[in-house]
Amino acid sequence: MRKLRWGILLSEVLLLILVFPALPVQAAPNLSSQYYCLVDGDSLQPILGKNADVPRQAASTTKMMTAILAVEYGHLTEEAVVSKKAARTPEYTIGLCEGQTISIQELLKALLLRSSNDAAVVLAEHIAGDEDLFSWLMSKKAFAIGAMNTVYKNSSGLPDAGHYSTAYDLARIGRYAMSKPEIKNLVGKAQVEFQHPGYLQPMTLNNTNKLITSYPGADGIKTGTANEAGKCLVGSASRGDRKLIAVVLKSDNRTGDCISLFNYGFKQCQRHKILDEKECIKSIRLSGAERKWVDVAPSRSVWIWQGDQALNIEKEVTVNYQLQAPIQKGQPVGYLDLYINNNLYDTVSLISSENIDKEPGLIGKSLRLLLNSGKK
Repeated sequence: MRKLRWGILLSEVLLLILVFPALPVQAAPNLSSQYYCLVDGDSLQPILGKNADVPRQAASTTKMMTAILAVEYGHLTEEAVVSKKAARTPEYTIGLCEGQTISIQELLKALLLRSSNDAAVVLAEHIAGDEDLFSWLMSKKAFAIGAMNTVYKNSSGLPDAGHYSTAYDLARIGRYAMSKPEIKNLVGKAQVEFQHPGYLQPMTLNNTNKLITSYPGADGIKTGTANEAGKCLVGSASRGDRKLIAVVLKSDNRTGDCISLFNYGFKQCQRHKILDEKECIKSIRLSGAERKWVDVAPSRSVWIWQGDQALNIEKEVTVNYQLQAPIQKGQPVGYLDLYINNNLYDTVSLISSENIDKEPGLIGKSLRLLLNSGKK
C-alpha cells in the first residue's frame, strides 16, 4: 500500500475491485505472450494487461526512443556521417559504410521500417556525438515522459543486461512517438522508398510490422526481435475517435496477439463512470461553523473503458481535516489520486459541495434569538 501523507493534509486509501456487468461477448483473449498490455491511446488508461510492469529486454522497440530524440534534436534534412563503429554494427543493418553521408530522414526510414541497427548508431552519434551519451539521454527522456521503469544502454536494442523496459512503459513511449508527425507518417506505411548512399537507384523498404497490412485501422508502431526479448510489438490502431495501443513482449505470434487485444478493446469495451461529480466522496468536520460538516465531491466526473475483465482500481484521497468556516461552494479541500492496475491514471480535485457560513458570535446569537422570539 502506498505511503500515506500526514500533517494538516491527511490521506486515506480506498482499495476496490470494480466489476461491471459483463458485456454479452466472449472472455478476454488468450495470448501467447505473458507480458502484454492494452491501453487507451488518448489517456493511457490500462484496459487489459499481464505482467505489464515487469522489466524485460526491449529489443528493437528501443528504436522508438532513438527516433524521438532524432526528430527533437535534429532536422530531417541534416546530413549525418557514418562512422567506423556504425558501419561495424551487428545485424540487422542496412549496409552503411564508413564515410558515407545520409540524411536523418532516410535514416529514420531504415530505423523504423527495417529496424536497421547501423542507422540507429549513425543517428545517435550525429545527435549526441557518442552512442553512450545518447543512450543516457534516451533514459532521461523516458523518465521525463513517465516511463520510469526503462533504461537504455544503446540506441538499437542490441542485447544488454542493463537495457530494459516494460510493456506499459513501451505503450507510453509509443504514444509519445506517435505525437511526432515525422514518426507517425513513417510507421503507418507498409513500404517506403529509401535512398541508400551506396546505390544510384532507391531501394524499397517493407515494414516489419505486419499489422499495417493485416488489421484495418492499424497505423504503427515498432517491432523488436532478439533471443532473450523474443518477438515484440508495440502496435497502434484507430477506429473513429478511438485509439488503442497494444504491446506484446516475448510473443509466439506478435501480430495475432495484438489483433486479439485490439478486437477486445474495440468490440468488447464500454465506458463506465467511476467518479461522479454529483456524488459525495465523504463529509469533513468544520471548525467555527454554523453547520459542523461539509460534503466533499470530485470537481469532475471520470469515465474509463471497461470490458468483462475486472480492473484493480485504487483511490487515494487526501483532504484537509482542519477546515475552518466560512467555506464556499466549489472551494478546493483536497484531491483524489486514481490508480488503475497500480499505475497512476488521474488526479482530481475535491471540492466543497455547499456554502457554509462562519458560526455567529455572542452578539449575533443574541440577535438571532430575539428575531426568532419576535416571530412567535
